[in-house]
Amino acid sequence: MKKSLAQFPLALAVAAALFASMPAAAQGNDAKRALAQKISQIQHKSDAAAMADQLTASAVQPLIAGWSQRLDESVPPARQKEIRDKLDVELKKFADTTRKAIEGQTAKAADAALVPILMEKLSEDEMKTIIAYLESPAASKFQALGSDATNAWAQKVIDATRAPVENAAKVFDTAASKIVGTPAPSTPANGAKK
Repeated sequence: MKKSLAQFPLALAVAAALFASMPAAAQGNDAKRALAQKISQIQHKSDAAAMADQLTASAVQPLIAGWSQRLDESVPPARQKEIRDKLDVELKKFADTTRKAIEGQTAKAADAALVPILMEKLSEDEMKTIIAYLESPAASKFQALGSDATNAWAQKVIDATRAPVENAAKVFDTAASKIVGTPAPSTPANGAKK
């Protein structure tokens, strides 16, 4: 016995509704993804250079520390400046190569890391609000204040902690002198002038 599709009106209605809603959901997801990608691009533009600097420095520092110690242990003092100059040339090559590799990955990594998080944690409306702020003149002005504001803040912390830090450095120098058996340096450990 053949049954016609007309005999399944509820099934047809459900199937039609599901089919019709799929493109809308996909479009909604595409719209949300586009917003997340836009935030990722803004974030990349804002932070990629600083991230590249930081990651390059973190790759360079262990080399400097390791080779500086080796140089002190194995090269006569009379040749150390010459050797350091040669090492500096090689270190610059390493740093440049490392930075280029990092810069080549920042945009791809931004989208790969940020887009899924943004899509999961934020609604479309929230992303629109964030984009509107990030693209506003107020945000640009606020970001331009960043280094001045941070430097002013850091200076206040330095001013407020100078005396206890210098006193702690003196205590350390005294203890280190006893341990090593040499006189304590006459300048503060942080290099500040009295």
